[in-house]
This record gives sequence, structure tokens and C-alpha cells, in this order.
Amino acid sequence: MCLLFIMWFFSGVVMMYIGYPELTLEERYAGTSKLAHDRITYSPSDLLVQSNLGAAVDQLILTNIADRPVYLQGQSRLQHAVMYADSGEFIEQVSPELAVESARSFYRNQHQVSEPISGEFKELLEMDQWSISSSLSTHRPLHLISIEDAAGTNLYVSSRTGQVVLDTTRRERFWNWLGSNIHWIYPLQLRKHSNIWGNVIIVLSLIGLVSVITGAIIGIIRLRFKHPYRGKDITPYKGMVKYHHIVGLMSLVFLLTYMFSGLMSMAPWGLFDSDTSFRRQVSRYQYSGSSSELGVAFSKETEIQQLLARPENQDVKQIVWHRLDNESYVAMHDAPGDVRVSSSLTTTLNIELKVEETVTRLIPMSNIVELQKLDNYDAYYYSHHSRFHPLPILRIKFDDRESNWFHIDLKSGQVLGRMTLANRVQRWLFNGFHSLDFTSLIYNRPIWDVVVIMLCGLGMAFSITSAIISWRRIGRFYKSIS
Repeated sequence: MCLLFIMWFFSGVVMMYIGYPELTLEERYAGTSKLAHDRITYSPSDLLVQSNLGAAVDQLILTNIADRPVYLQGQSRLQHAVMYADSGEFIEQVSPELAVESARSFYRNQHQVSEPISGEFKELLEMDQWSISSSLSTHRPLHLISIEDAAGTNLYVSSRTGQVVLDTTRRERFWNWLGSNIHWIYPLQLRKHSNIWGNVIIVLSLIGLVSVITGAIIGIIRLRFKHPYRGKDITPYKGMVKYHHIVGLMSLVFLLTYMFSGLMSMAPWGLFDSDTSFRRQVSRYQYSGSSSELGVAFSKETEIQQLLARPENQDVKQIVWHRLDNESYVAMHDAPGDVRVSSSLTTTLNIELKVEETVTRLIPMSNIVELQKLDNYDAYYYSHHSRFHPLPILRIKFDDRESNWFHIDLKSGQVLGRMTLANRVQRWLFNGFHSLDFTSLIYNRPIWDVVVIMLCGLGMAFSITSAIISWRRIGRFYKSIS
């Protein structure tokens, strides 16, 4: 366990600066080209009629893939329909050639280069070390494309939609073998069996807790303040064992909270599970009554052309269709947090008012105890560790038995997430104790960096004394029997 502790503390520091590979929202928008109004010659109605998925879908998006406008339609995260908005042609299967072109286009846009990009198709894979995330499940198998640039960039393209869904660089891949992969014990051969992996982490965390607690009991019992051992010595030990005793007691609280919070990150034994369906709550917020025959806003290509031709919409990269209390509207995205909504060419949609009128539908049998508009982050809604969260938002607190809080984006009107009382407890037991996500620290960097590195350094020093003592004891044992 002392070797695991050394590994956890060291890799934790690496993870402060090099996160596990993912395609961030900023990267996704940077790699997407602007929508051109004169290239939209087919409407979302054409897609809805021909796809046979109906209007009650999880997503309907207009965006660019390989610099061509496409409609993306998804239902229950299991089915996708992809249609070119400039030709009406459906993408039945994403070929390696299309995947390469999509990756090249993404890279050109992201890095703002005009010269030809060298992209090479590597393989069609179900999962590798960097594409383990369950968020990629609906896009599998994935096309792996090597850009062959100085950074060693690899792009992963969805075989369902043709979108770039993940990027990695040589630097990320190297440091993650010293960071996330060893910190989370994340080798592909283990991680792809999620239940086994989860149980391994839980068991190791419990063993770590037992080792810290038993060591703490012995360490406290052996202390002497009133009657020192030798002169003024409060510990009976000498040499490395003395350092182990003193440093262990100095770092005891941190060791306990670090190991316990690591266990809490796994939400073991269903401690933080909810009895209610978040998906059903959001559906009530979006729809009232039957949703099978509902139309969508801007259902004609001419309406979309006029919308995109407006001066304020010249930089739009994505149009997303939403619904709020059965009313269909679109959100136009230029960049993360840069959103405008519209329900028609002639009317202005007051999204904040509409949200406040509809939020009671989230949990209709409960009362709202507080509506709170947030223009700044706080302890429960914040942006840290490269996680973008939009502002302003509306926080709605209910008096139901789970004490639900909902966060709604006041620019798009969409529910961003919910936090039950159990989730809020987990926020402190995991994010608070493990990542030290306290507002007094994360909003005052580099104070957060200094504190975390010092504590991890203390924990690593203690763990190194454990390793040295263990190695010496094992050496004496083998000498005695040889």
C-alpha cells in the first residue's frame, strides 16, 4: 500500500495540470466552421419525415462536418440520423475517407491553418486507452485518425455521425501514464470491465483506509508528552521509523480525508443514488401532453437561411433545436456561452420569463422554496479543472424528499443538471476533501496549487518512509533465513 500511496500522491500533482484526454467544449467549437446560409437547401422537416424517428427526439442539431452543413438527429441515445443540409443525402455509414476529411477540416479550423493537412486513417476501433469514457459509447466504433503534426495529434471520429469526438496529443498521452492512468488504475484491460474496475478501486481504498487508521492508532498510543522516552523525545523510535512516526501524525488528517474522499468518488454501495428519474423530470419541463405530433421551429430551409443571414448570426457554428413547455425554439451558438435563442423570425422569445413560468413542471407535486439567479460561480456551481459552465443560470430549490436543486442555463433555457441532497454531500466528501475544491482556494490560484502540492508532498514523504522501512524489514527477513 505504501507504493500505491506514493503513486497516488505523485500522479495527483500531475493531474492538476494534465487532465485525461477529452474534447472540451472550447476545442469542439474551435474545430467547427461557421454555418453559411446559402448552403442550407434542405430543412429539418425533410430529415424528420425521412428518418422515421419522429419529432420527439433527444437532439436536433444543424452544424458543419468536414465543412458541409448537416442535420444530426438522435433518439434515446441509441439511434442517429445524419443528413446533409446542402444535398438531402443521408450518411448511412461514416467511411474512413469521410472520417479523414472530417478530422482534417476540424484540425484546420481549430489551428486556423490554410495549407493541406496530412491526416492518415489508422484503424476502426471499439475502444482504446484514451477512448474509455462512457460518453463515447453512442459513437462507437471510432475512426482513429493521425494528423502527423509536431504535437503528435490523434483525432477520434464518430462512426455514427462523422463528428470529431476526442483529441489527444503526444504530450497528453505521455503525462497521463504518470497521471490519470496510474492514479485511477486505468489500464484498458481492467477499465473496460467497469464493474470489476469499480470494485478494485473500492477494495484498494478500503485497505488504504484501514492501513492509515491502524497506523494512526499505534502512532497515537506510542506518543509520550508527560514522560518522554529519552530526554525530551516523544517517540520511542529512531532513524527512519522516527521520521515515519512524526510525519505520519503530521499528515494524519490529510491522509484520512484523501483516502476516504477517493472512496467517495466511486459512490460505493449506491450511497448517492437517486430514486427519481432526471430524464423524466426534464421531459416534463420540455413537453406538456403528447409530443408525437409536434412540429419544430424554423422547419423550412428558407427560414433558416434568413435566420443565418442576419448580421448578428454571421458567426453561428451550431443551431440546436430545443423545446420548453411544448414551445419549439432554436439556440444559436457561436462559442461556449455565446448563445442567442429565437422561436420565429418575427417574435422575440423572453427565455428567462418562459423558464420561470415552466420550472414548476420539473417536480409538479412539490413546492419551490427558492429561485436564485447566479451571475457568478459559488460553492455548488463552479468552473474548475477545465470544466466550462455557462452563466447566468437559475437555481431552483424544491422541498421534495430528495431536496432537489436544478440548474438552468438562462441563455438557452436548458436544464444543465440537478443536485440532490446526497449529491451535495458527495460534492464535499469527494471534490472538497480530494481536490480541495473550496471557494477560498480555487478562486485564488496559485494558492490552491501551493496548498495541494504541499499536502501531496507531505503525503509522499510519509509514504516514502513507509517504503524504506518495509524494504529494510524484508531485507532483514531474507538474511535471517538465508
